[in-house]
Amino acid sequence: MRNSKGITILELLCAVTIGMFVLTSSFPAISSFLSRVEISNAISSTTSHLSEARYLSLSESRKVRFRIIDREGRLEIIKDHKWINYKSWEINGDVKITSNASPVFNPKGSASPMCTIKISNKMYSYKIALSFAGRIRITKL
Repeated sequence: MRNSKGITILELLCAVTIGMFVLTSSFPAISSFLSRVEISNAISSTTSHLSEARYLSLSESRKVRFRIIDREGRLEIIKDHKWINYKSWEINGDVKITSNASPVFNPKGSASPMCTIKISNKMYSYKIALSFAGRIRITKL
């Protein structure tokens, strides 16, 4: 009897074939998961920046504007009757964000005008509604 140390080419080929089969069969699930994570990150980032804008307007007793321009979000404060950039962030991934208005948070906590922000990617679509009282509501479309 001969003592062999190692694997044969046939065994290696079988292992690689099984691995490729597992990867190709799990691709749709992985793709769906990554799409869900991407949209979830965009929603949480947008809502946290809206909340930050409201908190900033209350704590600083000044108006704060939330804007989305192309692939960038901005918080702007008013100083000497002029809007100045306070904070900017980039919108990452294949997420599309559109807004029908740029809400301004007042020092009393209200927001005007009421605003709807639509966040979508290839698989999912959500709507963030901002009420006059500054409340944020997320709904799936």
